[in-house]
Amino acid sequence: MPLYDFACQTCGRVFEAMAAMDAGDGLCACGGAAKRLVSVGTAYRADADWIESVTAVVEKGSDKPHTRAFLAAPCRTTYRQWMRGEGIRPMEAGEFRPAPEPAPATSVRHDVWERFKARRGLL
Repeated sequence: MPLYDFACQTCGRVFEAMAAMDAGDGLCACGGAAKRLVSVGTAYRADADWIESVTAVVEKGSDKPHTRAFLAAPCRTTYRQWMRGEGIRPMEAGEFRPAPEPAPATSVRHDVWERFKARRGLL
């Protein structure tokens, strides 16, 4: 059975309780009727998933206001402010980091062949 949030209509208390998916309203500890609230749960994140990985690398003990604001409310807006405050330029749309050029296959083949000849004493 899933956990649902309920709000008591008598005392105003908000609490969690397990209930069947098709069950209606519940009962509060005070005995009053409790209406089931619409909630998205703790696993839902309205903003981007990658923000969580950014907050993991932000310096937690910093006294900088942009860092404090980002850690207090991590979202795209405070993320941009944090980047600006740290002097980091975000990549523009369509911009990408060029991949390092791989070594030409001929030079790798040549290196392997030279090592093989050296091991076999063919030099």
